[in-house]
Amino acid sequence: MVSSPTPPGIYTLAVILIVASAVAIALRYKARRIRAAPWKSDDWLVFSAMLFLWGLGIILIYGASQGTIGTHTKLNADTGAVIVTPHEDQISEFGGLSQILTVIALGALKFGVVMFYRRIFISAGFRTASLIVLVLITLWTVAFFFATVLECNGKNLNLLWKSIVTFKEQCQKYKTIQLAHCATDVATDLIVLSLPLPSIWKLRTSVQQKIVISLIFLIGFLSVAAGTARLVIVATNIVETTAGARDVRGVETNVLVWTYVEVGVGIVAACLPTLKPILDDRSIDSVVASVRSKISLQTLDSKSGHSKNSKNKAPDGSNGLELASNQNHTYNEIGDPDSIQKTPALPV
Repeated sequence: MVSSPTPPGIYTLAVILIVASAVAIALRYKARRIRAAPWKSDDWLVFSAMLFLWGLGIILIYGASQGTIGTHTKLNADTGAVIVTPHEDQISEFGGLSQILTVIALGALKFGVVMFYRRIFISAGFRTASLIVLVLITLWTVAFFFATVLECNGKNLNLLWKSIVTFKEQCQKYKTIQLAHCATDVATDLIVLSLPLPSIWKLRTSVQQKIVISLIFLIGFLSVAAGTARLVIVATNIVETTAGARDVRGVETNVLVWTYVEVGVGIVAACLPTLKPILDDRSIDSVVASVRSKISLQTLDSKSGHSKNSKNKAPDGSNGLELASNQNHTYNEIGDPDSIQKTPALPV
């Protein structure tokens, strides 16, 4: 048998992340209201990811209440074969449904994070790079959504909800699809999280300050850690079919739990950089103040600066944040380009 959380632990985890995600989204909304900033596509995408997270949480709570999730498969003492009970069939149903919800939730979350970046950084180079990443995320989400829905030989969706014996006989591609999704999930997370780093490291500031600014955008690595744990479980206990893989309920419990943690932590991490307006901690203020003072022009030519700024407006009409522009900005909030106030260029 594999080591997996018990029902009480699952109840606790499910409630914590449901509440934490709701609080994070509520605070994100409040921060936008304080700055009189509009609720845009990045906010709606993260909000939709929260709804799918709640769906995953409901599966965990209901499955644990049925004695399926958080328990272990019984094995024949003589042969070691799996003793199939209604719980094994039910865990198969939970696994199939959660896979579909997970693909959509992670796709929406990644897309929302990149759209959040595009509210801040508006240089032509960054917008091109971020657009490529958005296309990649879209293709990734659509591809794995249909691969998951049609993994039972591309024929009957109902096979996803049948008995575990039928599932294993008719849905033989599920191992490959799960492993591919987990591996590319971690890879796309790394791409998304590294996207703003080149722009940050072009700042004319100390290495220490660049590291602090970068860490603000790298909180999402906590979600990557959960995704990596899910990848390891799938690779070792599902694809490689170790002895522990016979504990169907235990293995699926671990996959469901780490998937839930990845999405939940990702949502909270995606909201944290937007909460500056409602934070009173002066130590955080000082960090944001350093961002405010350092994200500015690389040159101080006021004449060329005026023309460049007019060309680099974001598509939505906001002034955005140009790391290589030629004017000084007062940066009042990470993630809120509408609150950026321009000051006259410094004399040369």
